Amino acid sequence: MIDSNNLSPEDRKRLSYLSSFLREIRLNNGLTQKQVAQEINLSRNSISKIENMRFFRIQHLFLLADFYEIPVYEIFADIE
Repeated sequence: MIDSNNLSPEDRKRLSYLSSFLREIRLNNGLTQKQVAQEINLSRNSISKIENMRFFRIQHLFLLADFYEIPVYEIFADIE
């Protein structure tokens, strides 16, 4: 589980990018957090936490990548 409270400033920046990227994909697809949550069998609260740099499991990224039909590496593509 990733907890942003225990990250270095550099890793917080990376997590910020990842969270923003996933939010942008959802919004560009015209979906609400609730719709995405229902489709991948997570709570809306879980989607909110992912998009707001709180905490999540790596498995959640796999679920989101599959749902958005993007390769997992694309989620991390621009993170330096």
